[in-house]
Amino acid sequence: MANANATKDTTTKTAAGAAAKSDTTVANKPDDVLPVDTAPEPAVTFAHRLEDISAAMFFGLLRRLPMPMASDIGGALARSLGPVTGAWRTALSNLKLAVPETTLESRKRITRAAFDNFGRVMAEYSQLERLWGSRWDAFIDVAGREHLQRPSRKGAIVFSGHLGNWEIIPMVLAALGSPALIVYRAANNPLVDARIARIRNTYAAGLAPKGAEGARDIVDHLKDGGLVYMLVDQKMNTGLDVPFFGRSAMTGKAVARLAMRHNVTLIPARCERFGRCRFRVTFEQQMYPVGSDRDEGDVRDVLADINLKIENWVRATPGQWLWMHRRWPK
Repeated sequence: MANANATKDTTTKTAAGAAAKSDTTVANKPDDVLPVDTAPEPAVTFAHRLEDISAAMFFGLLRRLPMPMASDIGGALARSLGPVTGAWRTALSNLKLAVPETTLESRKRITRAAFDNFGRVMAEYSQLERLWGSRWDAFIDVAGREHLQRPSRKGAIVFSGHLGNWEIIPMVLAALGSPALIVYRAANNPLVDARIARIRNTYAAGLAPKGAEGARDIVDHLKDGGLVYMLVDQKMNTGLDVPFFGRSAMTGKAVARLAMRHNVTLIPARCERFGRCRFRVTFEQQMYPVGSDRDEGDVRDVLADINLKIENWVRATPGQWLWMHRRWPK
């Protein structure tokens, strides 16, 4: 999976150690930074209730098991069911687009590993509250703690992708004394969404749904000197066309524009899985976006740096990324 062009981070608009441009547009509405979701909250249907009951029973069963055993069950289920789903075909297609030099057998092996990892993440939701209330460092190693340091009362955005177990990162931030506001996309089922929110709220500084309301919470949290946690590796139709694995990919603008507008740094955070339930969370050197959040070229350059950072992570552990998401156009 190595790629010489992908292993060097571009620094066109992210000069490490440089001071970001002063914030001259704070008075603008926060909802012009994050996409605004004006759709009404989905009504709770009978199908939603059945799905929620099933989720409650499944998580209730897994919660009684040791974490490695619960994780194994989730991985086995995903590996077994994956090949009959459209998501399996999407993953194979994405791999062929992103790394065309791989063989079909290699792509199948990576897809199988990606489904195993995804199943484990889903099962591990049942264990997060227990993990938070116990010796979390028995399962998680942390590297790069020094990169979390920043001036007092100065906010920052911690960004990551759907790698390893991405839910572990905000838990680690809280354990290190810097709980983060988690930016999230609500689940289609509002009952399941509420169940997940209850778990996240045990270690998060708060939850900010994507949309106008969430944007206001994010801006307020940054102004108060807090950390904001964002997953930025998925397709955003209202974003900018930015290369990812050498191909055009619609990329959300919010992470770059928020950092540029409010003069805060970006902290890359990566989660790797080792074996069943061992993780390493690595915080990398802070990025200092420069330029104007109103200049599309400046925003695009920052996003290109972010995409390259995530691409390098994915190339290092391809079986731990969410290949089943339709990241590129058909």
